[in-house]
Amino acid sequence: MRIISLIDDAEIIRKILKHLDLWDVKRRPPPRANGPPTESFIIYDESSSPCADDYIIDADYPIETYL
Repeated sequence: MRIISLIDDAEIIRKILKHLDLWDVKRRPPPRANGPPTESFIIYDESSSPCADDYIIDADYPIETYL
């Protein structure tokens, strides 16, 4: 395949595209990527991290021993 001619005049390009009803055609938005969701949030509640009592209470001794 060879290039027969090249049109580099902006006015001529506009006239050709207007004649073909392609001058006012808007471009499509870019496709969405398959990435992580953009709306993320972090829940800070008691279930998201272990409680300090799980680490400092020994199951062999009652709580009164520590008081």
